[in-house]
Amino acid sequence: MSTTEADIELAAPVQDKNLDMVRNILFGEQSRENEKRLATLERFVKVWTNSVRDEMRKNMDSLNHEILMLQDLLDQEAKARMEDTAIARKHFDQTSKGIDSLQRQLQASETRLQHNLEQESNQLTDLLDEQRTELLAQLKQATEQLRQDKVDRNMVAALLGHVSQQLASETV
Repeated sequence: MSTTEADIELAAPVQDKNLDMVRNILFGEQSRENEKRLATLERFVKVWTNSVRDEMRKNMDSLNHEILMLQDLLDQEAKARMEDTAIARKHFDQTSKGIDSLQRQLQASETRLQHNLEQESNQLTDLLDEQRTELLAQLKQATEQLRQDKVDRNMVAALLGHVSQQLASETV
């Protein structure tokens, strides 16, 4: 190595120091100001992220609580609906049984009524037949009596005619 090269190498650290000093003089205040701002911003960001994290945690806890409450309400409503459904089904079954019983009673009543109607109809038919037969017999009897009365009238007329001839012959 030559002296110029060694001198250059020794002069480089001194120059770097000098350069750092000049930089410090020119930009030192601004650099420190930037570092302060950066540190302040880092603290602000850290505080803000912690605050946001806490707020999010509170919101999540609140949402979880609401979800649990809604789940409980839904469970209660589901139980109530199941109970209502069971009661309605029981009522429906009872009503269906009642309707079936009424239908059987109605069919039995209808059958009895038809049977009674047939009996009444047969009795009325028999009664009408008897009355018709009786009326026909009475008509025949009345007709017979009228014939006899007519014969008796003819006899009375003949008798009267005979009496009048006798009276007429006696008066002569």
